[in-house]
Amino acid sequence: MRAWVTTMSHVNMQVEGAILRISVDTLMAEHGKWRVVMAAIKAMVRGRRRVQRVRPQDLPASIRADIGLPTIVDPPRMPTVMNVYFRP
Repeated sequence: MRAWVTTMSHVNMQVEGAILRISVDTLMAEHGKWRVVMAAIKAMVRGRRRVQRVRPQDLPASIRADIGLPTIVDPPRMPTVMNVYFRP
């Protein structure tokens, strides 16, 4: 009696499998079987690339203002010897 009962997830899996099969068949028809297989192997070996993270301190002031971060104020500089002994 359960043979004719299908769940929604089973139907979704069948539809997704059919879409994947059509996509792979289209790729193989356009590029050839070996190119598709080699691209899949390269993708598995290469793995995921790491995303470079940018610290908020490293962003330029214009981008910081665009995304709503406060501007970074440079600390006051120490006077140099030339500035102390320089008289106009």
